[in-house]
Amino acid sequence: MNRYIRIKALFITFIIICLSGCGGSGSEQSPTTNNQSQQTNQANNNNSHNPTDDNNVVAEPNDNDDSTGNDDVDQSPTLTDTTFSSQAKVSRFLQQATFGATPTLLSELDNKSASQWYLSQLKVTPSLILPSVEAQAPSDPEDEFNLFYIEQTSFAFWRNSIGAPDQLRQRAAFALSEILVVSNGGGEVLTDVPEAVAAYQDILINNAFGNYRTLLERVTYSPAMGHYLTYMGSEKGNDETGRMPDENYARELLQLFTLGVVTLNKDGSEQLDSNGNTIELYDNSDITGLARVFTGLNLNEDDPEAFLGKRFSVPMSVFAESHSEKEKSFLGHTIAAGTDAPTSISEALDHIFNHQNLAPFVTKQLIQRLITSNPSPDYVQRVVTAFESGNFTLPDGREVGANQRGDLSATFAAILFDQEARVPNPQTGGKIREPILRFTQWARAFELTNITPEFVPQLWDTSASADLAQHPYRSPSVFNFFRPGYKAPGSVTASNGLVSPELQIINASSIPGYINFMTYFITGQQQEADLEELKEEFDEIGTDLNLDQALLSFKPNYARLLSVANDPTALIDQLNLLLCANQLSDQTQQSIKQVIGFIEEDEEDGFLDRVHLSILMVMSSPDYLVQK
Repeated sequence: MNRYIRIKALFITFIIICLSGCGGSGSEQSPTTNNQSQQTNQANNNNSHNPTDDNNVVAEPNDNDDSTGNDDVDQSPTLTDTTFSSQAKVSRFLQQATFGATPTLLSELDNKSASQWYLSQLKVTPSLILPSVEAQAPSDPEDEFNLFYIEQTSFAFWRNSIGAPDQLRQRAAFALSEILVVSNGGGEVLTDVPEAVAAYQDILINNAFGNYRTLLERVTYSPAMGHYLTYMGSEKGNDETGRMPDENYARELLQLFTLGVVTLNKDGSEQLDSNGNTIELYDNSDITGLARVFTGLNLNEDDPEAFLGKRFSVPMSVFAESHSEKEKSFLGHTIAAGTDAPTSISEALDHIFNHQNLAPFVTKQLIQRLITSNPSPDYVQRVVTAFESGNFTLPDGREVGANQRGDLSATFAAILFDQEARVPNPQTGGKIREPILRFTQWARAFELTNITPEFVPQLWDTSASADLAQHPYRSPSVFNFFRPGYKAPGSVTASNGLVSPELQIINASSIPGYINFMTYFITGQQQEADLEELKEEFDEIGTDLNLDQALLSFKPNYARLLSVANDPTALIDQLNLLLCANQLSDQTQQSIKQVIGFIEEDEEDGFLDRVHLSILMVMSSPDYLVQK
């Protein structure tokens, strides 16, 4: 334990050095990449496609709509793709497109084609969540549920985000999950019946490269969403009793999932009226009309005696007797009286999907989740073009997308390969790294021995400020962990009119909480856990503990770092490349070297302590916490 005390003491020294070095004033200029002066033109081609007219409706979605549309086309590269022309560029791209870079990927992709990597990722078999949950479901529905079963959604997320081969898909699905929010943090049905959220996670994973219109329909029929936004079991109005259809989903579908609340330009900026005021998109009468559309949906009753988890893992069914027969008017559109539920839902989603607001509203948030909190209007408009045309030209000249409005494979390509993503604005580019992504990046960077979160209780719920202050699919509300337009009060970013969404979950408790959480894993304290105490916890929930697996769980591999631990410069260089894409400032590097210099080479575990402390200092530095 003395080693950990020393590491903490030296870490405090690092903080003091950093504060004294910046004079307490900070700098308004963000760190930039080494290739700042280089210009790229790989996103220019996407301006050659005309957006699909907003009145065109996509074809009726089907279960196999997750495709690029180019599978049957023989495409060969016509241009040279220089996106991966250095390991630093590879590292930076992977920090945006995956849950973190790995040493193996840095070597494999150096000077290779990023376009080819992207196309290959589209075809990797999806790694799903529901099978893990179903494998742990109680054999007898009357059996008492245990935490090991209930937390399978979390276990599978950690396994997939850290170790699954379909990294681009998993990362895209996580970004979508922070727009189309469902949470199992309420301690009720969505907690106790994990199949519900697992099936929802799989909807996002399966449709991450499909069409947003298809995704909206899958989400609408999802029991998890139906329960979360309370329209499961919503019945038609009754004039005699005063009963009204549930309006929750109708409101959030418009406000959060598709259009926002004010009229937008194609570049994501707000339209203003002649008095300089924003233009509201709808009022409560629109919500009332739309709410009628979603009446009559409830749990599937093909087998009403089936295990509840099974019924929550399949789409909701329509019960015609509960569906409103009235006219359904919203957003200037009316669905005729007497229209059945499936037709009403399809017609409503088509109308919303083809609204001019949808593309800028959704794509700007996806840019925020992957690349930068403050994308320029031009960046947003270029991505909107790809979304609306359903097509994007990759840097090597090949095309991706099904040429249908809402194609997500084209949209994510446009986001990742845009010149603003590859060469960020030094003043406004970048975003705060989400705590979940910081942890997965560490786990991927140091090639864990066993990705077995089920044996690490610290990962069962990381929502508390004493941990990560964030847990996958466990946001405190439908508004996600943070709002896309959040401005930190009194901050430099806010004074410059910039948003910083992730700062909404950072506070005086979460900062030391994150440092302590990462210290536990970085220093391998899981390998020193009291296994008898852990076994008692597992016995209490009626689950066997594999002691050997538990001891090796989340054990990092620091062999590469230990081989250069005698050379502080080489040690920091490796971490700078792997974790920061060579964006650590000279000042930060010097501060880290100064502190690890206090650990003598001939001390017991001196090299290991240098490695532990260096990782902790890098991952706590502002240069790292802001992903550029």
